[in-house]
Amino acid sequence: MDLVWTVGFAVSVCAWFASAERHSVYWNGTNPKFQRDDYTVEVKLNDYLDIVCPHYPQGEVPLLDAERYVLYMVEREDYDSCKPQSYDQMRWECGHPFAPHAPEKFSEKFQRFTPFTLGKEFRQGESYYYISKPLHHHGKECLRLRVDVVAADGSQEARVAKGGTGGAGAGGGVHNPSNRLPAADDPVVVLPDVQKSVRSSSVATAASFSALSLLLPSSLLLLLH
Repeated sequence: MDLVWTVGFAVSVCAWFASAERHSVYWNGTNPKFQRDDYTVEVKLNDYLDIVCPHYPQGEVPLLDAERYVLYMVEREDYDSCKPQSYDQMRWECGHPFAPHAPEKFSEKFQRFTPFTLGKEFRQGESYYYISKPLHHHGKECLRLRVDVVAADGSQEARVAKGGTGGAGAGGGVHNPSNRLPAADDPVVVLPDVQKSVRSSSVATAASFSALSLLLPSSLLLLLH
């Protein structure tokens, strides 16, 4: 019975890893999908959203022309107006367009529960909203993305209504009046620390998965002997 349970558990873990999909969004002003106002990505629980930051070979464009953004996770009304309200809504900063080896990339895992204090929790049937503000001060002022969390089978009944606003608290940070962003004509202020890169976490995830793949067959062989 222990052997059957172990094999079943191993199969379940492998199936769970295989079922998660990754959805890449290239966050830059030349992406044609951002030219329309309804850019939407549909994900399922446990899927990943990968935000790929602007990237240029060294010397290809002048430093001041390289696109850089601060991304926010916001409520529906902030998405509609394309204006974040507070520092609490900051999610990531695409601030290294000339990274030497590869573009900066940030990943959001759409999981129902998270063990991390600052992690986000997501619910099936809700919409989540991301917008950005440029740090390079040219081009399209606002890029925005809507993410719908749909059922595992993608059934129409479980999809978010196309004009819906999502449930309460489905969006980003709370509008804390004491932590509001300055108005557009206020002096520039130093941004608080936000997540800069997930390269290390991506490597850690890959290493964990590789270790798991090696340990499972060994465990099964020990049980069979």
